[in-house]
Amino acid sequence: MINMKLPGGMSGKVFTLLLSVLTLVLIYRGGFASLNVFSILVFLIVVSAVSYKTYLYIKNGMRSDSLFQKLELTLLITLLFEIFLEVFGNGLFPLAYIILPVVTLYFGWIGGGLSLAIISMLQITRYPSSQLLYEIFFLIMSAVLLGLLVKGRKGGLSSFIFNQSGDSSSPLSGLISADAYKDEQNEAVNVKQLKAEIMDSMKILGELVPNHSVVLYLKMDDGMFLLSDAVSKTEDYIDRGQRLNFRGGYMGWVLKTKTQAHITNVKNIRKNLIYYTRDVAIKSLLATPLFMKPEKNLTEGDQEIFGLLVVDSLNPNTFGEKEKLIVSLISERIVEIIDRFQLSEKVKLSSKELNSYYDFTQKLHSTQNADVIMDHIMETMEGLFEADFFGLTILESEEQGSVLRRVNGESRQHVEGSDIPHYNTLIGLVDDSGKYFHSDDLSSRSKFRTIFGKEVDFALGMKNIKSILIYPLFENTSEHTDTENKVIGCVILGRKSKAPFSNGEISLAKIICSEASKSISATFNYLMVKELAIKDGLTGLYNHRHFQEMLTYTIAHSERYSSQASLLIIDLDDLKSINDNYGHRAGDSALSSVGTVISQTLRKVDISARYGGDEFAVVLPDTDKRGSLIVAEKIRSSLKKIPLKFKGDELVLTLSVGIATYPDNGSEREELIEKADRALYESKNEGKDKITHFEDISLEELGTS
Repeated sequence: MINMKLPGGMSGKVFTLLLSVLTLVLIYRGGFASLNVFSILVFLIVVSAVSYKTYLYIKNGMRSDSLFQKLELTLLITLLFEIFLEVFGNGLFPLAYIILPVVTLYFGWIGGGLSLAIISMLQITRYPSSQLLYEIFFLIMSAVLLGLLVKGRKGGLSSFIFNQSGDSSSPLSGLISADAYKDEQNEAVNVKQLKAEIMDSMKILGELVPNHSVVLYLKMDDGMFLLSDAVSKTEDYIDRGQRLNFRGGYMGWVLKTKTQAHITNVKNIRKNLIYYTRDVAIKSLLATPLFMKPEKNLTEGDQEIFGLLVVDSLNPNTFGEKEKLIVSLISERIVEIIDRFQLSEKVKLSSKELNSYYDFTQKLHSTQNADVIMDHIMETMEGLFEADFFGLTILESEEQGSVLRRVNGESRQHVEGSDIPHYNTLIGLVDDSGKYFHSDDLSSRSKFRTIFGKEVDFALGMKNIKSILIYPLFENTSEHTDTENKVIGCVILGRKSKAPFSNGEISLAKIICSEASKSISATFNYLMVKELAIKDGLTGLYNHRHFQEMLTYTIAHSERYSSQASLLIIDLDDLKSINDNYGHRAGDSALSSVGTVISQTLRKVDISARYGGDEFAVVLPDTDKRGSLIVAEKIRSSLKKIPLKFKGDELVLTLSVGIATYPDNGSEREELIEKADRALYESKNEGKDKITHFEDISLEELGTS
């Protein structure tokens, strides 16, 4: 057989068209009835063309890049069938009853229609007979009826990951509900969502780490690895749909050692860069194994790898410790996504709870914003449970205890962000034991009677709470290993009456908290990655872009809960003079000192950022004018207590501050920034080292610029 590589692009389409016309001319002239050198050559070219295009089609996961490419292959296969009819006689015609449904299966109804039209036309013109109408009729029936049948069974015939929800070769086989809702392409909607979330994670990785390609392999039930998806600057070179065993090369080493492979000088041979169809000048490579969440008494070394995440680069020594950490965290995020998918498929709830659970998970996993996630957890709890009190704590550290991040009721703005000690509190008891706590009468207890500690309990009026349910949030969730996993927070539900929480309510709390745990864990991992990208390297504060995002969120949050929020814009006085007299290193040290003071002064819920140059911005949620002035003065006075020495001189740094408060001074982000800027200008105009709130600027001063 002639093994030739067909041209691509427009020239390839012209080649296929000319070859088809030439073949049709030879068929009508009987050129294949009595073979000669010319007809044999055309036959071999057609066979080679069909073989080559079929190879490409299968290699690409049985997905052609376009409808035109499918029609090209359909046309060539049909003409090859007609050549065989010419050579061996029309007795082979009944094979068309099988060929047409197969063409319809793999190339769609348009491809099946094209093949039917060509075969019918040639039958009518080349082999007229009294049975012709019956033959054409049965040909149409086989194309339509058998086509419908085989297309309906495509999920059972295709062996590619995620192709259909019934695919037994998928590493997620058996996890998708048989009655799952499917879209027009017969693909389960939850699978499509899963694929989209995984691709989003790969794109995030591509944005955070310098790379040429990001490739994900997932293991199938037959033990082979499938190239599930990829993001590459040379997409055409990625060998999509690839199924293989890694017996050597870098991937084989990862599977054997179950450790991350970091290659700084890649040996560019086929087994090392097997996911490319052509030579690509890769210099650096990072391959990370994916493990499913560990089962009970199973160490990571005993776990089986179910996937590989590969990142490469055209530059040598691209991946340092920072990049390795980011890749590891994104790998864990992908594992969390798949693990969450498994849980959602296994959980069985009542119809009412199922609807709530579905809405809960849809919203919960549509964001990586921790504040939005915590808000949604609170809303869901309030909608599902009859209780008078709802709260959410997040573990700060084993030494420092927890932080009260969310509570319902009017007291929320005064206590959110409070430190919760673990000594002699129920939150500490749940954290230490890893088990949920349930009591129908707190007043009857002799020890561990406080929930958050005496001060916070008093501020929240917890003395009125009788029945309580505290359920832990775990870093890694598994129904078998809750007690062995690290507690990262707690959800608290309380009732003023002695009405114990039922077993059904406790079970529902477990399901909700299990899902919430996954989302919070994944989000914290994501935030660790994001922190590397959104922090200002000099001051350690957030950058300008993240400040804008968080200010928008804070305004929306304040509007929702009818609370106030304040914005501080801070300017380091005379930075230019410091740079001119002592050098830029002194200026950088001064900016760093401001960043340190701001960080140490604020609450955990406050947001601080380097606004640009010598300016800083601070967002204070749930803070009115009076509170903002207190915070600003604390920052200003704290900075004066740490004088800096440069070239033998001791410098006392001063700040000018402008403040605006939502909603009194502005209800939109731009308006609030403008008002705070105007107040800062007034502080500068008054001789620097001043704090000015926009409301304290006189009408006469506002009229000047």
